[in-house]
Amino acid sequence: MGDIVARLKELIDPERVIIDSHRLDELSWDALSAGRLHPKRLPELAAPLCAVAPESTEEVRRLVAFANAEKVPLVPYGGGSGLMGGALSIRPCIVIDMGGMNQIIEVDVEARSARAQSGVVLEALDQRLNEEGYILGHDPWTVPVATLGGAISTNSVGYRAGIYGSMGAQVLALEAVLPNGEALRTRAVEKSSAGIDLNALFIGAEGCFGIVTEATIRIFPRPEARLLHALLFESFEQGYRAIQTLFRNGLRPAVLDFGDSDGRLQGAMLYLGFEGMKESAAAEAARALSICRLHGAAALPQEEAERFWRDRHVIARRFLNNRRERRERGKDGIYRDWIHVALPASRVLPFRTAAIEIVERRGVHLHESGLWIQPELFSMPLMIEDKQAQGRDAQLVLEETVEELLRLVQQMGGSMEYTHGVGVKLAPLMAAELGYGLEVLGQIKKTLDPNNIMNPGKLGL
Repeated sequence: MGDIVARLKELIDPERVIIDSHRLDELSWDALSAGRLHPKRLPELAAPLCAVAPESTEEVRRLVAFANAEKVPLVPYGGGSGLMGGALSIRPCIVIDMGGMNQIIEVDVEARSARAQSGVVLEALDQRLNEEGYILGHDPWTVPVATLGGAISTNSVGYRAGIYGSMGAQVLALEAVLPNGEALRTRAVEKSSAGIDLNALFIGAEGCFGIVTEATIRIFPRPEARLLHALLFESFEQGYRAIQTLFRNGLRPAVLDFGDSDGRLQGAMLYLGFEGMKESAAAEAARALSICRLHGAAALPQEEAERFWRDRHVIARRFLNNRRERRERGKDGIYRDWIHVALPASRVLPFRTAAIEIVERRGVHLHESGLWIQPELFSMPLMIEDKQAQGRDAQLVLEETVEELLRLVQQMGGSMEYTHGVGVKLAPLMAAELGYGLEVLGQIKKTLDPNNIMNPGKLGL
C-alpha cells in the first residue's frame, strides 16, 4: 500500500491523496444500512487502500491508467447517498472521491442545457439554474446530498419525473473515463441516429464501465405555476382506478405520490401536482380533480399539500447530519426495508394482493403500499422487530420476504427496482432480472475492462 500511495502522490497533489482511517471509513460505505443486507449473502468488505480526490478529467485519466496498469480496483464515490451499496468497498481498492469535481462549467440558456462536472451536488446545480430562471428537472429526496454523476449512475427518478423524466432521460451528453484511461465524449444533441447512444453505456451502470466526469443535461424553465393538492380515497384500489383514469385521459402530473394510510388517516392519500404555464397547469389540475372526485376522493386542506412539498428533502438533511446512524440502522433490533418495483399497470393490483398475502404469512409489518410518479411504479416499505420474529432471525425473515416479493415481480413481467439501482444488495437477483442480458453485460465489461478494475462486484458483474 505504501508504494501505491507514494506513486499516486506523483500523479496528483499529495494533499488530495487520502490515507486518514476515519475519512477512509466514511468513503467505504454509502447509505445502505447494515440492517438491509441479506444475512446469508453479506458482502465481504475491505478497507480502501486510500482515496484520491481529483479535480479534473485529466487527473482522473492518470489515476485510472495507473490503477489499470497495477490492476487495483477503483470505486467512484459521489455524495454517498446510494441505498443499494453501489459505493461499498468490497475489496482493497482506491476510492475516487468525486466531490472536488463540482464545477458548473456552463449554463446555456438558449440551448436549454447545462454542463457540469459530475461531483456537483444537485441542490447547488439547481440553485445556479434558478439564477437564470431555470430549474433542474431531477428532484429526488436526496437533492441536498446526491451528485450529478451519482444520479446518472443509477438513472434515478425524482418528485418531478412525471413531466421531466428520470435523470438518464435528461442527459444530453457525457464525458467518461474508460478503464484504459481514455476519455470518451458524446455530442450534446437532442437526437442522433449515428449509431447507438453511447450515453446509455454509463446511465444506470454504477461506474462499472467507466467514471463519468462531466455531463450536459437538459434544463427547464422555472414554472409559472405549481398547483399542489392532497386528496383522500377510501381505499388503495379506489385511488388506483382514479390514477389510471388520469393517465388514460393523457394527464401527466409533475408530482404524483400515492399510498394507503401510514396511521395518520384511514384510506389512501394522493399528493398531486401540476406545474408549467399557469393556464395549462390550471386546466390539467382542474381536469384531474374532477376525475378524482368522480372516483370518490375528498379534498384535504391545502396546508397538507404544502407540508408534503416543503418536507420532501428532510430525510436527506438528517442523513447529512448523521451518516453513521443511517449505516447502522438495524442494530437496535428493528429492521426496515422496502421494494420499489416497476410492473405493467394491469398487474399492479394483482401483485399487491399477492404481496400482502406474502407479507402477512411471513409475519412482517407492512407500513403502506404506494405509487410514485405513475401507476406502474409501485412501492412497499416493510418492517420487523426482533420481538416479532418469534425466535427466528428477524433480519433474515425480512430479507427473505423482500426477495420473495422481488422474484414475484420478475415472474409477473416487472422489474425489481426502478430508481435506486442494484449495487451489492440486488446483485444476486440480476441473473433472474436480465436473463441472457447479464451475459451480454458481462461481455461488454470484459471487453472494456479486462482487468475488472471498475467498481467490481456491483451490478451483478
